[in-house]
Amino acid sequence: MERSDIDETKSSRINYSAENQTTMIPTVLPLMTYNDFLRFLQFMSPLQIAICTFGIFSNIINILVFYKMGLSSASNINLFLLAIADAFSISGILLISFQDIYEDSHLPMKMGDVALLTSHAFYFFSAMCSWITTVISMERACCIIYPMKVKQIFTPRNICAMITGMVIYQIATGLPKSLATGLTRTISPLTNKTITIFDFTKLDLYLYTTSQFISFSVPNLISFIIALVATIFFIVNFKQSRQLRKTMSGSGEKSDKMSDKDARLIRLVILICIIYIIGTAPNTGVFLVQATYQPLNRADPYLGIFYRALNVITNLFQAAASSVNIFVYFGMGSKFKETFKEIFLCKSNEN
Repeated sequence: MERSDIDETKSSRINYSAENQTTMIPTVLPLMTYNDFLRFLQFMSPLQIAICTFGIFSNIINILVFYKMGLSSASNINLFLLAIADAFSISGILLISFQDIYEDSHLPMKMGDVALLTSHAFYFFSAMCSWITTVISMERACCIIYPMKVKQIFTPRNICAMITGMVIYQIATGLPKSLATGLTRTISPLTNKTITIFDFTKLDLYLYTTSQFISFSVPNLISFIIALVATIFFIVNFKQSRQLRKTMSGSGEKSDKMSDKDARLIRLVILICIIYIIGTAPNTGVFLVQATYQPLNRADPYLGIFYRALNVITNLFQAAASSVNIFVYFGMGSKFKETFKEIFLCKSNEN
């Protein structure tokens, strides 16, 4: 999700003079033209806006329900914080969707620059989603590996301390990127009015890209790897526990390997991790390709506009992944459904 203020690509020629001779070298034609990109946005932007709108409301519901359920357990705290981070992350993607549609609108500040100005908050909350998903995965893994010590390790106080540390890390690593950009006033060629834009002539590109890499790419890559490994571990362990249960039930013995509540939580975390992996896989793939193939960037004359289209796709996947957790909670948690009915349908289960 980056600044989308790119002028339409035009055919041009560069003159080179040497020994009174002039050679005409045509500019490289882009893989995707600007008009192709606009047609692509005509389909993608409304879809993105619809998903983001639903995601914001669904995460507001998640926040209210988990708060009502109480923040005394590690699981509820993690899922409550994840819903907050998801809601703000989706809000950033929604703003970018409107920016793509109203890129040339008559506003006091170009929508592309508005999106870039607020993108720092988007990157912050997107990275926090990754960190919180990592904490959820590690907490469930410790339940399996150290079942007697997990409540001592992942106390509400310790979780708040970990999240606070992550927030400090994100602010410290993302602040240089914010300070590397500046605003200036200029005359719009479209409206002939004074507007506010980013002054990229004063941009410290090295500082900006380094800060972006450390504050956004690194957390997402680390969390993606941990979520992938944790998901495989959970699935293998879950299958082993089910087989052990069948063996014990057949022999008449009782197994304490995994309680029904723990089994439900493991299934819940598996689904959350799978959703996270699917949602961040495109972004991780683009990052890995960029690391090995530098021409894949928005400034490249051949791949620049295509790279913008890739950003739209990665944002769509991320928005969808941050929006569907409510279905997982409804399907896996009876307490969640009861609390939802109590809040929004004014129904309470009285025994």
